[in-house]
This record gives sequence, C-alpha cells and structure tokens, in this order.
Amino acid sequence: MLMIGVVNVYLFKNYFGTTAALSIVGFIQTATVFIAMPIIEPAVARFGKKEIGSAGLLIAAVAYLSLYVLPGVSVTLFVSLTVVGMFGMNIFNMITWAFVTDVTDYHEYLTGMREDGTVYSIYSFSRKIGQALAGGLAGFAITAVGYDVTKGTQSQDVLDGIYSLATLIPGLLFLLGFFVLAFFYPLNKKRTNQLVIDLEKNREANQ
Repeated sequence: MLMIGVVNVYLFKNYFGTTAALSIVGFIQTATVFIAMPIIEPAVARFGKKEIGSAGLLIAAVAYLSLYVLPGVSVTLFVSLTVVGMFGMNIFNMITWAFVTDVTDYHEYLTGMREDGTVYSIYSFSRKIGQALAGGLAGFAITAVGYDVTKGTQSQDVLDGIYSLATLIPGLLFLLGFFVLAFFYPLNKKRTNQLVIDLEKNREANQ
C-alpha cells in the first residue's frame, strides 16, 4: 500500500501529467474501505477469513496486472481499475487483524501455551518492518528505472518503468500473496471452526 502510494505520485505527475487524479485516487482509497466494511462480517461468516482474504488479494492482482497488459491505458481507465484493486486490497487488509487471533489459537493448540502478546508483537513488528521497507524500496525503485529529478521531462523508457512499478510489481506481489495464503496458510474455515472445538477439549482435559 505504501509503495503504491509513493510510486503513484510519480506516475500521475510524470506519466499521466495530472496531479488532480492523484487526489481522486486518495479519496477512492478511503471510500473503498467504507464500502468493504459492511461486507466483511457476513462474507467471513459464510466463507471464512482465509477464503475472503485470498479473494481480496486475487481481485487486487487481476486489477493491477490488467492495467499492465492493457494497451494505451487512459487516466480514467487507470483510476477505474485502481478502484477495483484497492477494494480487493482493503478487503485483505481488514481481515489480516483477525488472522492474529486464529494464529494465537493455533499456536496454543500445537504447544499448549497461550501467548497472545508474543504472537501479536511478532505480527506488529513484522508489519512495521514491512512498511519501512516498502517506503525505502519505492524510492530505490524510482531511481533504478532512471528517474532524474533534475529533468523536467523524463524519457519514455523512464515513464514506462514508472508505469511498470505502479502496475506490474504490485500485481505480482498481490498474486504471490494470494498463492501463499490460498495454498500454504492452513487455517481455512473448516479448520478454524474445528480448532475452536479442539481447544475447548484440550482446556477441559487440562483443568
């Protein structure tokens, strides 16, 4: 999210030549959160956290990769597909907090120890590191594609590089996240529901 925001500054300013659209994207980003909020609870209740989180990442991946492969994307089409991508991304972002409780329960099931503080601390620390890296890598990536702050007009190769950073890279990262969550994260809806039952039995047996 942070890397996308940094790259979008250069994208709209240099590639599309409009900063007004950047303000629209910022508003849309907030709006998609409010749109997703009432959907999350009933969707999770029906399908499960892993399943909805995976779907959100897949939606975001498809939206951003579509922006990369479509020819001659206008600023209007870019903003429109960005709405879809941000909607999927925010669905996942809102669910990640709920994963912490499930992971804590799973850790208790495996080890017999309840360590809410430890699990949450690891999650929170990892999130901070990720945010710091995203901010730093965005600046490094802009430099790597040849952006020259001293030039008023960037070359077409640089502009194409910025566009790839804004579309292809997040699209691939969202796709990677989808595969990891969908195929390697063990706590699907059925397993999570069974975990509650198993934990209750273990706690009663240890009393």
